[in-house]
Amino acid sequence: MIKENFIKLYENSFRENWDLPCYTDYGENTQYTYGEVAERIARLHLLFKHCSLRRGDKISVIGKNNAHWCIAYMATITYGAIVVPILQDFTPNDVHHIVNHSESIFLFTSDSIWESLEEEKLTGLRGVFSLTDFRCLYQRDGETIQKFMKNLDREMHTTYPKGFTRDNVQYTTLSNDKVMLLNYTSGTTGFSKGVMLTGNNLAGNVTFGIRTELLKKGDKVLSFLPLAHAYGCAFDFLTATAVGTHVTLLGKAPSPKIIMKAFEEVKPNLIITVPLVIEKIYKNIIQPLINKKGMKWALNIPLLDTQIYNQIRKRLIDALGGRFKEIIIGGAA
Repeated sequence: MIKENFIKLYENSFRENWDLPCYTDYGENTQYTYGEVAERIARLHLLFKHCSLRRGDKISVIGKNNAHWCIAYMATITYGAIVVPILQDFTPNDVHHIVNHSESIFLFTSDSIWESLEEEKLTGLRGVFSLTDFRCLYQRDGETIQKFMKNLDREMHTTYPKGFTRDNVQYTTLSNDKVMLLNYTSGTTGFSKGVMLTGNNLAGNVTFGIRTELLKKGDKVLSFLPLAHAYGCAFDFLTATAVGTHVTLLGKAPSPKIIMKAFEEVKPNLIITVPLVIEKIYKNIIQPLINKKGMKWALNIPLLDTQIYNQIRKRLIDALGGRFKEIIIGGAA
């Protein structure tokens, strides 16, 4: 099957879905349309250009799921650089190793993670940027990044005197056989190994998602699996962004209470999850019902059991927002 060019998928999506909502941080005021995301990407591209980044340079991203994480990832790939997503629960020691081993020259990180890292151990980095507001947290001696960032509005105006429009969305031309991502797995022994993924690897998942209509334009998803993992990244983020879906990013640990409230508010059309999350919901909502006095007895009575199961089913569907067409549980049968 011919896979579409991975980068062109996003160039087309940002143009076609310009006014639609793209990324929202759950419980916060951050919300971007596809057009606003494209503009944020353009700003980062000006920075990369200023620093003379080349095709194949590596950029690491670490932090909780949020809109800026997605923008940093998209900006890296659409520029032709290689993205290195790092799980936010890795130890500082592991993070130092991955940033150095991948030869990353930029790091986008949440402020709290940056505080736990030691910059003298990150020898190859030229610049570090906050995932809160993209400000420059660190620049190597001799770099002019902070000065450039202060004048970024002016740079944008010079580059796009008529304002940034959908016609300005033009990304690098890069064939799908090039490496676009280094995925450092949770290594079982020693340091984790970097897996080289090409545009074809990524486009394979996304094209599958588009072909099977897992998600469509205007759908909604709640992204709570870590985006640094391939599974949540492929469908909650990459497929969603390629088709014009609205992604709400839950930057908190998915405790039953938090996740149920988020499901109720977002009402996602597709739920990408893992067994643990569904088990938590089952234990909190279904088990107390089944364990009620008399319930076990009632479930042994024909006809009555069907009614009770229907009620339980309705409770469960409502608990997951009531709008989903599919729940995909990865990592186990």
